[in-house]
Amino acid sequence: MPNTITAFLERLTAAAGDFNKAKVGRLGYMGAVFLDLRPDVARQGQTMRIYFPDVSAYEDQANNDWNPENLNPGYVDVTWGQRPGKAILVRDFEQFQSATDILDQFIDPNYKRACEYANGAIAALLTAGNFNAYPALQSATPASIPIGTAANAWDVLTGAKVPVQDPASCSLVVHNNVHRNMLTDSNWYQENLVGAVIANQTRQNAADGPGTPPAFNYTRKVDQQMPTSTTANLTGTIAVTNGSTAVTGTGTAFTTQAPVGSWIKVATDTAYYRVEAVTSDTALVLSQGYAGTTGSGKTYQRVTYTSVAMNKYAIALAVRPLELVNNGSVQSRLVMIQGLPFRLMLSYQHLKAGWLMTLDYAMVAAVIRPDFGILIQS
Repeated sequence: MPNTITAFLERLTAAAGDFNKAKVGRLGYMGAVFLDLRPDVARQGQTMRIYFPDVSAYEDQANNDWNPENLNPGYVDVTWGQRPGKAILVRDFEQFQSATDILDQFIDPNYKRACEYANGAIAALLTAGNFNAYPALQSATPASIPIGTAANAWDVLTGAKVPVQDPASCSLVVHNNVHRNMLTDSNWYQENLVGAVIANQTRQNAADGPGTPPAFNYTRKVDQQMPTSTTANLTGTIAVTNGSTAVTGTGTAFTTQAPVGSWIKVATDTAYYRVEAVTSDTALVLSQGYAGTTGSGKTYQRVTYTSVAMNKYAIALAVRPLELVNNGSVQSRLVMIQGLPFRLMLSYQHLKAGWLMTLDYAMVAAVIRPDFGILIQS
């Protein structure tokens, strides 16, 4: 059996290498932040420093003696406190006979879930308490970010000397519902049609014209884990029918409280519905049929969204492997999957009558430059 375990681990390690070659993207949806990925082993409670290089401003020395400054870049101390992982019970190694089987059944889904966890930890940092250097911008358009609002964010960051000139390090990250509305804004979809480079150059050339937003260099990213919340119950109650897009209100104020483009939530339902049309204060049309239970007298809320314009050094994500353990009952390997260092372990579980296969890593996500990002509420 040990030889079987060893052979399986070697196949698994080789499959991880094939996965790295087969996949084109490398942490694409976490590319908006500073990634600190190293093979150094991390231990629970260990403190590490995330550096960002900087020195104080220059000043006229005149004939004064030099007052030297220690070459010690700014840093933030963070403590390892999270160990995301997944355990799978394997009773038959025969199901993992080929590298393709291992890729499809184990590595690919686990890699995606690992990234999803780290991505969610980043999204959880997007709060006013973490980015209190500037007041959050408020979009006047529900569930959308007009180009003017994005330009305001660019202006605030640029005025604070935040480096936003490089699209590779400057991102505008939005929820998919917000992105959907932005695509119906002609100012945004014309950019998508002609290309961001041409659109950006056009704005730059016209920057001196009246009413023209300044050029900016965000790379737009869509993320379904961006923070959302709901308002308090809006005025009145509504009647909805399963499968129907029509919503009838009683004592409601749809034209002002749920305008076109808003996303609403009915009572305690979990689904969000986009408002496609508003015909009066008491009648609106959803973009898709209502999937909940037919009824009247229901409360409803409008969904609000948090987006962020940021330089990548606003947030750091650090990931490390955990200590390897190899003895008579446990076998482990370090497996690098698309840059993420995982610890893969196998141990026999008598009570479960099978082999416990685990994949885990140590991580921490932290805001290191709160002045390098600005939130946008819509």
